[in-house]
Formats: sequence, C-alpha cells, structure tokens
Amino acid sequence: HLTFKVETPPSLKLSVNETLVVNPGENVTISCLVITGEPMPTISWTHYPGPMPPLTRIQGGTITLWNVQVQDSGYYNCTAVNNVGNPAKKTVNLIVRGEHKQNITPDSNKDSETIEMEKDVKLSCHVDAQPQDRVNYTWYKNGMPVRTSSSLVIIRNDFDLAPGTSSLEILDLKFTDLATYKCVASFPGTPIPKLQIEMNVTDKSGKICFHFNLICVYVSQQCNI
Repeated sequence: HLTFKVETPPSLKLSVNETLVVNPGENVTISCLVITGEPMPTISWTHYPGPMPPLTRIQGGTITLWNVQVQDSGYYNCTAVNNVGNPAKKTVNLIVRGEHKQNITPDSNKDSETIEMEKDVKLSCHVDAQPQDRVNYTWYKNGMPVRTSSSLVIIRNDFDLAPGTSSLEILDLKFTDLATYKCVASFPGTPIPKLQIEMNVTDKSGKICFHFNLICVYVSQQCNI
C-alpha cells in the first residue's frame, strides 16, 4: 500500500471580534484557532506598536493579557507557518477604554441626554428579530458610512449589551464628533423595509446633548424574518 501525505497551507480563525473593546483592569484572552494546516503550523504573536505588555502569557495560539491598561491598546497579530504555501495571519485591534464611558440607548420615555466631552460614549441599536443573524446593521455619521478607526469603533454583536445589539463607540468625545449618527437595520432577502434611527450629538448652550429622532421605528421593533 502506498500512503500519500497531503500537505496543506495554514488557515486561522479568531475566538473574538477583530475589534475588541475592553475596560481597564480586565484580563483578556485571544485565541487563534488552526482550521487547516498539514503539517501542523507553528503560531507566533506580535504586537504593534511596541513590545508585548509585561503581564502577558503566550501558549501556542492563545495569548492572555492580565490587568490591561490604556497603553496596552494596539494590534495583536498571530501568524501561522508550516512552510506550505503562504503563512496565515489574523489581527485583533484591542482598544482599552479610558476610565469613563457613557452608554446611550434610545429611550421612548425621553428624547435627549446630556453627555460630557473627553469621555467614551457608546451608542447602541437593536432590532428584536428572529433569527438575529439575518439583520444587517450599518452606521452613518452625517450621512457617510462609518468605518472603525482609532476613535470610532463598530461592534456588530456587542457582548456588553443585549444579544444581537450593534454598537458604535465614540472614544474620547471631541467637538469633531458632534454630528448626526444614524443606525440602519436591513433584512437582506426579505420584504421587510429598512428600519432606521437618528441620534444627534450637538452643542447647546455649552452642554453636549444627545437627541433622538426616531424614524419609522423604535429601537426594539419586533420582526419575524
């Protein structure tokens, strides 16, 4: 009998979202899971910018960061190599919040809130739908699609909030962040129309105000897909 050993290049899957937002003092574990690769790939970790934080433990495809602080933010890269084809690489953008943050969720009982500059503000958007994974959320700032950056972070399924909730976090709120934000929920492949909600962050009489403008639907509209 002839035995053939098929060699395959590595591929990886992350155990967390590609953008991970945590509070200072938390312990963070990130795993790079090997999906394919023969022979078994070797995994290495790097951090950008700068070296790994001192309170770090690496065990193969898993990295654990203890007591994370703001300075531990950055890109954590795992690379799998087995000398077959190209190496596989996955990156997690870890963002450690400042000490203060405010969660803002549209509330049908009030149409505005006062928020403070230089704090982290989280806007959230949720549609009660079954199944949840059929809902697509898109965020806009002054009519333009928002992309995750060093100051704006979009999370499709925010584990800090109710299951299926999308969030947009504004880090270290500045005057340049004063704008109209809009969350649009769409349901591809269904006849259900898009649902949207506008959230205005404005400066009124020296106070930064958050004003809700509900268009078409309240935040917890019931939908069966």
